[in-house]
Amino acid sequence: MAVIETKLLSRNKSGEYIGVITLNKEKSLNALDLEMVQLMTASLAQWRDDDSVVAVFIDASGHKAFCAGGDVVSLYQSMKLIRTEQQLKGKLKLEHPPQFFTDFFTQEYSLDYCIHTYPKPIITWGSGIVMGGGLGLFAASKFAIATNTSRFAMPEISIGLFPDVGGSYFLNKMPAGVGLFLALTGASFNGRDAFDVNLASHKLGSESKQALLTELIHMNEVSAQDIDVALSALQLVDEPEFSSVDAKLQPNFKRFQQLADAPSLSAVVAQLAIMVSSTEDARWWLKALKTLQSGSPITANIIFEQLKRGRGCTLADCFRQELSVALCCGMYGEFEEGVRALLIDKDFTPEWLYENCDDVPTSLIHKHFTYFDDATNPLHQLEQTYGG
Repeated sequence: MAVIETKLLSRNKSGEYIGVITLNKEKSLNALDLEMVQLMTASLAQWRDDDSVVAVFIDASGHKAFCAGGDVVSLYQSMKLIRTEQQLKGKLKLEHPPQFFTDFFTQEYSLDYCIHTYPKPIITWGSGIVMGGGLGLFAASKFAIATNTSRFAMPEISIGLFPDVGGSYFLNKMPAGVGLFLALTGASFNGRDAFDVNLASHKLGSESKQALLTELIHMNEVSAQDIDVALSALQLVDEPEFSSVDAKLQPNFKRFQQLADAPSLSAVVAQLAIMVSSTEDARWWLKALKTLQSGSPITANIIFEQLKRGRGCTLADCFRQELSVALCCGMYGEFEEGVRALLIDKDFTPEWLYENCDDVPTSLIHKHFTYFDDATNPLHQLEQTYGG
């Protein structure tokens, strides 16, 4: 069975088509692997130069998930293999990231950047679980559709990675402090929240996908403006679908602003603890705090630095910066240990390299962001390849 399905939907015998890409690994919640990345990239490249294809629609098989993240198990296996080959078991770091690691992240980030800068409208249907690598595809799309069943998160702190796939860019586009909170805590949020924080462009009922495709097929013109008008009309009709979806983020914007104003990671953690103790909706907040406290101290420091640096970066620079960080995550052992504890052995007791956030050396975090110089970064020609 193909991990990606593609097809062209004809538009009223006009000679025009909507290109459709469907993630097709339902049993694994459509987790994004390297083959899927390569097939999506190839389809987008073909349709970019095909004047008959006027827009692209991305969805997934099944109802549970659009995409629950990247295939981190395959990344774990590549780290484990090279560690064994080099007989470095128990040592702090590998000398170089595994080649598969480099290939995966380089090609995944290239795909995300391609979607961000694609010259034709891309509509992504983000129903069900949208996490990690799936959130990268969603956030990159011109029209990112959340539904009443959407569940978003970037839970990388629990596996010793970090919110990548453009997180340096799109988390900073959210209202002050929201992106920092979501990145540090891995907190889940819904479709209404995604719309409120500028992650989703529109919100529709989960049963409206076919109505949207039908609308795209029958439009007189398929321009970004026409698609926006059509989506806005459907959104108005579907608003009752969200009547039982409670907003978690928008009511707390003032609280998140306090996190944004905190001068250090330690101050952010302390402020979050105060929020938890003073809120009426303690369950969601307490879970968020516990995730931060049990997560990787290295990741927490990376996130704080990542979002600070990302504020002054172009989109391409964000991806170049993230590639440096991601490859270092594959060398120091923290990511490997996090995946082992959560997904391989499932003992849920990772042995992080440092006990708490304050113990992590500043020099170690600096190394994550400076693995490459400009010329050696594999993404140094992103703009020339994809524009933007």
